Amino acid sequence: MISEKITVLSPRGTAPPIQLAPMAPRLDALEGKTIYIVDVNFPRTHQFFEEMQRLLSNKYPGTTWILRTKIGTYFHNDPQLWDEIKEKGDGVIMGIGQLDTCAPSVTIFCSILEKLGVPTAPVVTDAFPELIWSFAYKKGMPKLRFTFVPHPFANRPFEVHRQYLEGRDPLSGKPVLEEIVEALTRPTTDEEKKTGTIERPARRWLEPDTPENLERLFLENGWTDCLPIVLPTEERVVRMLKGTSHRPDEVIGRMQPIPPHEAWEKSIANLGAKAVTGRAKTEHIPAAMQPSPPHEAWEYTVEHVAINAVMAGARPEHFPAILAIASTGVTSLFSSATSFARMVVANGPMRKEMSMNCGLGALGPFNQANAVIGRTWTLISKNLGGAKPGETYLGDIGNNCNYNNMCFAENEEVLPEGWSPFHVQKGFRVEESVISILSGWSLLNYAAYKPHPHHEIMKWQLTGFETSGAGTHHTPGINPGSQAALLLSPITANDLRNEGFESKEKLSRWLKKNTYMTLWNYWAAMPDDLESARAGIEPFASLLKLPPEAKSPRPLILQDAPIEIVVVGGGTDAFWMAGDFYCLASASVDMWR
Repeated sequence: MISEKITVLSPRGTAPPIQLAPMAPRLDALEGKTIYIVDVNFPRTHQFFEEMQRLLSNKYPGTTWILRTKIGTYFHNDPQLWDEIKEKGDGVIMGIGQLDTCAPSVTIFCSILEKLGVPTAPVVTDAFPELIWSFAYKKGMPKLRFTFVPHPFANRPFEVHRQYLEGRDPLSGKPVLEEIVEALTRPTTDEEKKTGTIERPARRWLEPDTPENLERLFLENGWTDCLPIVLPTEERVVRMLKGTSHRPDEVIGRMQPIPPHEAWEKSIANLGAKAVTGRAKTEHIPAAMQPSPPHEAWEYTVEHVAINAVMAGARPEHFPAILAIASTGVTSLFSSATSFARMVVANGPMRKEMSMNCGLGALGPFNQANAVIGRTWTLISKNLGGAKPGETYLGDIGNNCNYNNMCFAENEEVLPEGWSPFHVQKGFRVEESVISILSGWSLLNYAAYKPHPHHEIMKWQLTGFETSGAGTHHTPGINPGSQAALLLSPITANDLRNEGFESKEKLSRWLKKNTYMTLWNYWAAMPDDLESARAGIEPFASLLKLPPEAKSPRPLILQDAPIEIVVVGGGTDAFWMAGDFYCLASASVDMWR
C-alpha cells in the first residue's frame, strides 16, 4: 500500500547572513620585513613557537621574526597587540588551534588582523578540518590560509614539535614551513578578495512526501536524535501552540554551540583575574579584550520551538517549560572535545501541573514529561542552535546524558527544615515555576554504609573532581579549580540535616572550605609555586617533601562557585550522586504560559 503524501514544517532555525570580507594583500617577499609569531597561549605549546622562530630565522636571516604571547588565555582578545602589529609588522603567523575552542579563536584573531590589512598564516591541528573551514566561511573569510600540523599537540615533547615543523602538512602534503611562508606571500586570488552578503533564508515548509520518506529525510539530514520522531504536521504544531499565549512568530531566542553571552563571560571569569603573558602577569583583563563567543547564533521563534517539541513527543502542557529552556539560548550540545553533559532541574508548581517525576526513579525512563522536555532541548540544540558533529560539536566520546539531558524535578516536599528549593536559591519565589540548566561532564555515586558522616565521605568524593571536568580545564596559574553539584536522596538530605547542616548553603560552605587539591595536581596547576619550591622558597619548599597524594594548600572548588545541591528521589536508600556541574541559567516558566 502506497502512503499518501503529507506536508510538514521544517524544524530548522534561521542562520544569520554571512558578510564576506576581503583578505589582506600578500607580501611580495620576506626580505626586509618584520613578521610576528603569535602564541595564543594554549598551555604547554610555547616551545613549538620558539623552535619555529629559530628555524625561520636561520632560513630567512634578512627577515625580523618577533615572538609574542597574546595576553590572557586563548579566549581573550588582544587589541593592543593587534595595533602594535599593524604599526610595526608586515605579517603574522598565529597558533596553535589545538582544540574546538582555540582553533576558532585563532580564526577570529587572524580575521581581525586581515581586516586591518595584515596578512596572516594561521596554524591549527588536523583534528578539526570541517570545523575550521566551516568557521572561516561563517566569519566571511572562507579562503583563510590554514597550515595544519598533526594532532594531538599540547604536552608533546620538544622533539615531536620539531618534527611537526620540519614535516609536512598532513592534509595538503606541503612542507609546513614552506606552506606558512606561502600563506604570507602568495598573491591573493579573486575568491579571496570577494565582498558582499550571503543570505541563508530558512524554509517554513518542506516538500510534500510520504511519512516514511519524510522520516528518512529528517534522519538523514541530522534533524533528529536518531530515535523515532513525531512528524510536525501543521495540525500537530497548532495544537502544541495552544500551550502558550505567545504568538507563533515571536522571536524568543538565539542559540549557538557554546553558552550564551552571560554564561560565556562567567566561564571566562572563572579562569580568574590573573592572565599569563609569557612570564609576566597582568592583574586585570579589560572587557574589551574579551571576544564575542566564536560560533554564530541562530534565531528562532515560538513556532520553531513548537515544531521540535512535536517531534520529541511533547504535549501542549509541557510547552511553557520547553519555551523557558529555549529562551535561555543555552545549547545542550556544547562545542567541546571533552563531551559535556547538561542537566535540567524543575521547581515550583509546574512539577505537578506537568506531572513531572521528582521521586522514585526521577532520572530514569519512567516519566513522559521528564523524557520529552529534556529530549526537546536536544532537538532544539541541533535544529535551532546549529549543532553538527565534526563542525560545531566535537565531543570526543560524546555523552549519553545528551539524549534527555538528565531532566527531572526537585522533590521539594521532602526538603529538610531550613533547606530552600533550588530555584529559591537562585533568587525566585517559592510559588514560581522555574527551569534551571546545569552544565558539567559526569556523575559519581555513593551507595554503601560506612561508619562515617555523609559530609566527610562527600569531601573525599569531591577530591576526585580534580581529574574530571573543570578540574582538568585550568590554564596553569589562572585560578585552577573545579565545581560541583550534589543530587541527594531524601534520606541523605535528612541525615545531613541531623549532622548539623541546617541549610544547603552551610553544607556547600563546609565542603568548599575542607576540600583541597592534592599536591600532584597543585604543582601542575601552579607552575610558579613549583618553581618557588624548587628554589627553596617557603612555604612552598616544605611541600616538596610531602607525597604527591598529600593535601595542598589550595581549595579545589572555585572560589566564587557554589556547590549546587538538589534533593531528588524516592527515599529508598541513603544514596547520592556528585557531579562536576554548575548552574548556567535559570528561567521563569510562568512567563511562557
